[in-house]
Amino acid sequence: MFNILAIEPQPRKKKNYTLTLDDGRAFSVHEEVIVRYRLKSGMQLSEDQLQTWIWEANVKIAQDLALHYLGYRVRTRKQLCDYLERKGFDPPVIEEAADKMEEYRFIDDREYARNWVQSKKYGSPAGRRKIAYELQNKGISHEITEEALTGLSEEEELKQALKLAEKYKLKYQNLPVHEGNAKIAQALQRRGFDWGLVNQVLNQLMRDTSCE
Repeated sequence: MFNILAIEPQPRKKKNYTLTLDDGRAFSVHEEVIVRYRLKSGMQLSEDQLQTWIWEANVKIAQDLALHYLGYRVRTRKQLCDYLERKGFDPPVIEEAADKMEEYRFIDDREYARNWVQSKKYGSPAGRRKIAYELQNKGISHEITEEALTGLSEEEELKQALKLAEKYKLKYQNLPVHEGNAKIAQALQRRGFDWGLVNQVLNQLMRDTSCE
């Protein structure tokens, strides 16, 4: 058994306290744990109690940091877990905090992926390959990525590619046709459009040019 020697507020961490034991150990404990178990100086506790309370305190602190982090913008589960890892939390605490954020819908990888795909229809054009790379780089699973990409039809992807191609057509209008088309094709492929679709776009540009 151990005795609590002191419970002191941490000046730079709101709602966190330093709990000091008579064996020389000191731990950071969230105020919610102190209130729940009515901790005070002179109180005796066992090692099991200590470890349980430390776990609860760490989870609570991690959840508070997670809410603060998620308050700036929408994140994926991986982004949140990476953030908490940088803050020094152990994997079990990180998983517990992330599960709680998912439970309350503060993070939702499926919704994140759907919104990301939709944003590409109205923002900077990108092909399915690039969108998939971006999502998976943010920690979205292959399954969820593929599910989200069903929201981007072939017709819509072609429309995005044509929109981008028209922009590059103006940029390279003073080049010989074949050289300009090669540069347009390279630009489209860098944006994640596959060759079959790029070829469709080039053919469309050629038809439009011949009709001018």
